[in-house]
Amino acid sequence: MFDADQFLNQTVNDSNDTSLINPPDNMSGDGYMILAGKVDCRTWQKRDDPSVSGLALDIQWEIQDEAVKSFCGRDKIICKQGIMLDLTDSGELDMGKGKNVGLGKLREALGLNTPGEPFSFSMITGRLAKGFVQHEVKREEIFVKIKKVLKA
Repeated sequence: MFDADQFLNQTVNDSNDTSLINPPDNMSGDGYMILAGKVDCRTWQKRDDPSVSGLALDIQWEIQDEAVKSFCGRDKIICKQGIMLDLTDSGELDMGKGKNVGLGKLREALGLNTPGEPFSFSMITGRLAKGFVQHEVKREEIFVKIKKVLKA
């Protein structure tokens, strides 16, 4: 049985790493098999102009490639994909021409973009796709993101 006090009172002599080994950028490659996990929605606001804001869809993808897991030294590698959403004036998803193209590409890759068939964001979780990882450097920190998703 787990004893929290014993765990919290343990002593170690080694230091912890302060950075992860990231999966390689594969934007020009074949893509990694990825599995959709948690799907969430968040509001955003432009840093230099707070009057500009909106809604984004965030998907946590788990890389399924064993070679990448070995390279990174982890059993589970999660990368996030963020998609800005176009909304109508009433706050609903804009289904007009040229709107929500990023979402359309995601739905197409997952087989969820058929006219006349119902779609909800919860249908994304558990679906496989090919994902393309890109590294972005912000404020001296490297962020790994899924930038493109195609059919598996």
